[in-house]
Amino acid sequence: MNTKQRYLTKSLFNISRECASRLYYAKRDVYPSVKDEDEFLQSLAEGGMQVGELACMMHPGGRAIETLNSADAIAQTNEELQKENVTLYEPAITYNDKFLIRVDVFDKVGNDINLVEVKAKSWSSEEEFFNQNGTIKSAWLPYLYDVAFQYWVMSNAHPDWNITPYLMLVNKDSVTTVEGLYQRFRVVENENGRKEIRLKPGTTPDDLGESILKRVDVSEAVATILDGNAISEVNKTPLQQLNFSDWMHTLANHYIQDEQFPIAIGDKCRGCEFRVPLDKLMEGQKSGFVTCWKTALGWDDDDFQEPHIFDLWNGRSFYGNMMEKGIYQLKDVTMDDLPAGSEGITSKHAAWESKERQTVQILIETGGIPDDEVLLNPLYEEMNSWQYPLHFLDFEALRLAIPFLKGRRPYEQLAFQFSVHTMQEDGSVTHSAEWIDRERGSFPNYECIRQLKSALDKDDGTIFQYTHFENTLLTEVMNQLLNDRDRVENADELIEWIQMIIRGGEREMVDLHKLIKQYHYHKDFKGSISIKKVLPAILNTSKRLKEKYTRPYKGKNFYDQIWYRVDGNGRAIDPYKLLPPINFENLPDYETGEEFIADGGSAMMAYARMQFDDVSREERDAVFNALLSYCELDTLAMVMIVEAWKGAFE
Repeated sequence: MNTKQRYLTKSLFNISRECASRLYYAKRDVYPSVKDEDEFLQSLAEGGMQVGELACMMHPGGRAIETLNSADAIAQTNEELQKENVTLYEPAITYNDKFLIRVDVFDKVGNDINLVEVKAKSWSSEEEFFNQNGTIKSAWLPYLYDVAFQYWVMSNAHPDWNITPYLMLVNKDSVTTVEGLYQRFRVVENENGRKEIRLKPGTTPDDLGESILKRVDVSEAVATILDGNAISEVNKTPLQQLNFSDWMHTLANHYIQDEQFPIAIGDKCRGCEFRVPLDKLMEGQKSGFVTCWKTALGWDDDDFQEPHIFDLWNGRSFYGNMMEKGIYQLKDVTMDDLPAGSEGITSKHAAWESKERQTVQILIETGGIPDDEVLLNPLYEEMNSWQYPLHFLDFEALRLAIPFLKGRRPYEQLAFQFSVHTMQEDGSVTHSAEWIDRERGSFPNYECIRQLKSALDKDDGTIFQYTHFENTLLTEVMNQLLNDRDRVENADELIEWIQMIIRGGEREMVDLHKLIKQYHYHKDFKGSISIKKVLPAILNTSKRLKEKYTRPYKGKNFYDQIWYRVDGNGRAIDPYKLLPPINFENLPDYETGEEFIADGGSAMMAYARMQFDDVSREERDAVFNALLSYCELDTLAMVMIVEAWKGAFE
């Protein structure tokens, strides 16, 4: 056993809250987490780390306990606690040599303590933590359990303290009162090699303007958790049925003794952070999910090559029923257990309902349908209703907790880029339009819509989106225009045009994602309708795509690009992995975690980084070119889907 002092921390508690068995895998390199790679970048992209630094500025004059060494942090904290009044950032407080918390912001005035947990979650004055039955709303449970754990540790360690627990949240009712607030934060590497956020040197509280954060007293919610009334009895795990203190000590004892809590598999396993795909494990690494399921069921490695019931599309309600019957793989689902009857599933003349799509997936996996792919004929009828030219639209956008500009609200949508591919009735395709916001410190939404309108209002052709994201974004921009119409040139014209193409409009966009859900299934989708899953699958299947995309493709950002390539097994390589690499090493204090921009998260990060003033023109051009290439491929992928359908119905 590791002789280093072990503590149950708030992060370990959060990992084990719904499944105590996960605690065993935490802090072990041999068991990686799916969060390991992107937790820093995700927090950075959403503004979580910046919010933490901003919260410290709202409690000025404090000392940061920066060391990661627990013993040193405890010693430094205890020294500070001798003072009558003190403000600390990340102090370390222990209880019973088992529990350790690092508090985001800690205010002490005598024995009156403010415990402040900072979260980049939005909050408004109308927010409610409780359901009508007195339990806590599921969306708030992770945040409130977090602060409740800290309150419990602190109140036991210092029973003489009068502690008030708070959540520091992003107030979406507020607006920024200064320009360039976001740009005042920098990613730096401290002496321990740990990436952190720091305010630009010389920044004063006045430079930050009026606070966009709100400190919310959560004493009532914390008391509800400690009393065991946060969730209904039927939803509690066996440990949660204990009183809070016994629950915590049980977890701590298992962690300190390096013993795994008895494994109990269930539908909670689907979202386990230690369910790392086997093909992403490095040498010597293991999947915690696999370890649990091997232990519980006696499975061997081959069993994990079979489609799992968790791979069923939209199948949450199905998992529990099957697991009660001891069915864990799709191949073992019987005809009696199919979500919908099998008759007419592949030959019906209407769109699949959810249970019918699930049934098709199971039948393909079990051999009940001999083909790997099913396309329903009504899709052809849908296609005949489209009006040429066809326009395929994709936006890139981000929501930031801390806005770029004065007068904007937290988490407002920023549309910084779009791409449009156009297909004529003869099948010819062009990358007809693109736009990206290159201006630092601008509000891009209105110019984005002007450029898009210019590209799409020359005809009445059908416009396509993938998922409802484009509809949601356009609706939000329309509402922004309604609020700013007196200050925006041609606002009414832009509003009218948006109303025409969003849901309910006379030129309402067609959602390819919805059409796939209703009419198209392929075994390689693996229960997903993500375009990143759909595209490689259809490239493996469609003769038309193989023939066309073995020839060079030319667009606005690609020259003689070959999109259909195969790996050593003769399978189509994901086109997103063929994007040209970009060197991010010269971008100061910045990493995307990728050699190329290949998903929306890294695109968000790249654009946000371009808002800073320490990036050279050469480096900016490289990033913008990468963003343009990624967005072009997104709309080309939509084109490929339609081309594959056209080929299938010929």
